[in-house]
Amino acid sequence: MLNKFGNKLVVVLICVLVSNGLAVEKPTTPQKTCVTGECHADYSKKNFVHAPVGLGDCDSCHKPMKPEEHTFDFVRKGRDLCEYCHLEQTGKKVVHEPLKTGDCMQCHDPHSSDNKFLLPEKTVASLCNTCHKVTEGFQYLHGPTAVGECTICHESHSADHKGLLVAEHSKLCFSCHVVTQDELTKYEFVHEPAKNDCIGCHNPHGASNPQMIKDFAPYLCYTCHKDIQNAAENSMYQHSVVSEIDGCLKCHTPHASSVKFILKSEPATICMTCHDKPQGITKDEVLPAFTDQIKDKKFLHGPVNDNDCSGCHITHGSKYFRLLAKEYPPIFYAPFSEKNYELCFGCHAKTLVLTAKTNDLTDFRNGNQNLHFLHVNKERRGRTCRACHQTHASNLPKHIRESVPYGIWKLPVGFTKTETGGNCAPGCHLPKDYDREKAVDYSAPQAAKPTQQPSGT
Repeated sequence: MLNKFGNKLVVVLICVLVSNGLAVEKPTTPQKTCVTGECHADYSKKNFVHAPVGLGDCDSCHKPMKPEEHTFDFVRKGRDLCEYCHLEQTGKKVVHEPLKTGDCMQCHDPHSSDNKFLLPEKTVASLCNTCHKVTEGFQYLHGPTAVGECTICHESHSADHKGLLVAEHSKLCFSCHVVTQDELTKYEFVHEPAKNDCIGCHNPHGASNPQMIKDFAPYLCYTCHKDIQNAAENSMYQHSVVSEIDGCLKCHTPHASSVKFILKSEPATICMTCHDKPQGITKDEVLPAFTDQIKDKKFLHGPVNDNDCSGCHITHGSKYFRLLAKEYPPIFYAPFSEKNYELCFGCHAKTLVLTAKTNDLTDFRNGNQNLHFLHVNKERRGRTCRACHQTHASNLPKHIRESVPYGIWKLPVGFTKTETGGNCAPGCHLPKDYDREKAVDYSAPQAAKPTQQPSGT
């Protein structure tokens, strides 16, 4: 019988043996199963157990190498071990990298897990995020990403589409975004990326911008529309709305439209969302409301009547004032050249101001003397179109003005129409009559005298 000292020595020896892992010796001969109370008992206690483990069939995956050293190897190498049971996981064009390299245990616990599919993480999202840092720094997340449903869009093992997508990416997007798909089907004009390149504009996982767009308009738009960027940023005269954040979306819809250039509505209607009120265009200049210029007017300029603002104006930027499409004098007087009136000559025959004598080019003539030629075709101080004509609309025929800005003065035009001609009592010369059938003789000098301005009727 051990004495008191001997008992203490035995206890100490046992503690030392246990602390060195020798309390339970590893088997040195093959066992029926490894999942026992003495060894790997925890492998069968979790919520989800790999079938061979549950059956105690360790030999399906392991083979003993040196039983006396309790060492084992896999019965097959690499992904062949898992694919022996889990068939055709790599049969598609694109294979997930861990599966390709045979590292299945990067995503699955080979024995058991508290998580479905033997995942080592609680959610698919947290597992994917260990490698794919696709949401870092984003304020806005795509719905499936936000709730961790990566497998809504991606296959886990292999797929026929790049990025392990479950379908070609535009079809994949439309499987949820049915309203957008309906727009593309219903409308005639479709934004090219919207047809098959959603990720050209959107980040599929998340972004710092709403709707997961990769950047705000106009910067996102400029990645494709370089010509518009050049016009918006480098033109002498710039349309300010184009350069505003989301300015493009004030006129255009991003996906599809029933109107050309994927406009939100008819061009003139869009223009009037801003130009129905005065617009400051420089520090000292305010553009009057367009609607005020045409309100209750009897005669509309052709493009205005056709709701075709782009007949005269360029939308994004121009080298001509007022965003005009071609050259047009911005002042009352200008030396004559055909180039100066390029805009007008796009519709109106240039012979109108190139021919001194005519019987049919214009009704504005005294006998056969072409009064357009007389006023406009001068080397120094030719009257420009704006001297007599209103640009957008007028209450007088041929868009004749009632008055024209001349510095601080509203210079009266004083035009009255007659059956065979008319008369003017303007602020720029003495009152004069003209008649197409019986020319007024101005060979004798005219006497200056004050005149009563006509009513314009």
